[in-house]
Amino acid sequence: MVDTSPQVTNDVAKVPAQGGDNPFKQTLTVFDMVVYGLIMMVPIAPMGIYGGVFQASGGMPALAYAIGFIAVLFSVLSFAIMIRIFPSSGSIYTYVTHIMGTGVGFIAGWLMLLQYLVSPTLMYIIAGTALNGFVPQIPVWAWCLMFLALVSVVSLRGMQTTMMVNRIALAAELVILAVFVGMGIFYVASHPSTSSFSATALFNPQTFDFANMMSAVSLSVLSYVGFGVIATLTQQAKDEREGPPRAMMIMALILVVLFAGQCFIATCIDPSGTSFANDPNNGFYVVAQMAGGPLLALVCAVAVALSQGIFTALVTQTSVSVILFSMARGGSLPKIIAKLNPKTNVATNAMIFVIGLSVVLIFVMQPLGIDSVAKVANFGALATYTLLNLCVIVFCWFQRKQRKQPLRHLIFPLIGALVCFSILISLDAVAHIVGVIWIVIGIIYYCVVKYALHREITMG
Repeated sequence: MVDTSPQVTNDVAKVPAQGGDNPFKQTLTVFDMVVYGLIMMVPIAPMGIYGGVFQASGGMPALAYAIGFIAVLFSVLSFAIMIRIFPSSGSIYTYVTHIMGTGVGFIAGWLMLLQYLVSPTLMYIIAGTALNGFVPQIPVWAWCLMFLALVSVVSLRGMQTTMMVNRIALAAELVILAVFVGMGIFYVASHPSTSSFSATALFNPQTFDFANMMSAVSLSVLSYVGFGVIATLTQQAKDEREGPPRAMMIMALILVVLFAGQCFIATCIDPSGTSFANDPNNGFYVVAQMAGGPLLALVCAVAVALSQGIFTALVTQTSVSVILFSMARGGSLPKIIAKLNPKTNVATNAMIFVIGLSVVLIFVMQPLGIDSVAKVANFGALATYTLLNLCVIVFCWFQRKQRKQPLRHLIFPLIGALVCFSILISLDAVAHIVGVIWIVIGIIYYCVVKYALHREITMG
């Protein structure tokens, strides 16, 4: 699945340099980036939405995650092509700027900011809400601020510290997942009258409904949308052209196995879903309690809280600081944000800005609820992934006329664009309103910078 065509290789040589020397230290291996991406995506993410996906899919959540992976795969392939041609931490912002112009490129970066600025806050809210259920004396916002403080200390110490923490977190999540799978298999084998390893846990023709399955896919695919975080590490990769695409594909393949696998085991434990029919939000934890008792349920719930509130938030907070840094170097944002600490390899001012904004957003967005905040973040992600796929078509098929590979340069990215856009328009009214307002603000800001202040926006 790695694109090694002569056309792409030739295009790489023709693309102009992007902002001169790389200001980042190139220290990240493919393994580092896979770990970084897996923490962002959270291998145990389905635990938090399992009940909703189960009910929407007619009892086939594993199939919903498998189909969701197929949908995301096309965007992964588009990322692989673009990373080799335009290696830059600006990622989609960079691609769209070179291919569609600075105006559209700025809006792409602006939409990325919507996703990445909101995402850390979303992680804090998820974690705070989960722990508030166990310790209600501490309000959600207080939990959020505690997580934010811890994440800020770690992220300001630099990428190497972040990677060390990420590896510990990933190992813990995988251990918990392995414990659940082990206990789940034992439970199914011990309760043949109510549980079974049946193919209907993956596909049940009696309950399958295409419309309902697509609704489930639109929910499950949101667990994949953060895969583009690896692109923001391109300038810090030891092999900036081949490393990120390989890491992205490896990560995607690992995730579909983990996501679909844990859903399959959970469905085998309770094929009917009656145990959590009245409480789908805690569906997975109910199933975990069946398999391993209250302790396993508690461990899974706390693991989800910590993975979202600390480790995923750590990745998103670091990533958005890199995006802000890249945009500031190019003139899209104030130059004060384009400051890099040579000792820690951290965009310090950008990171401090993100931390301050997160404090504000915690109090503004926490009353809206997890679902609404998540959909606002996903508006930015799905919109930029749509632009990403269109970039491949415009650049490879039309501008460079690379038409010897129609699947890779036209059909696959077209499918990716259509899938992402169809999910985008399926989001609720709140996400659409906030997204449109955000775009309008971005257009106004761009016009002020370019035409009122007469500042040229170039690539960072």
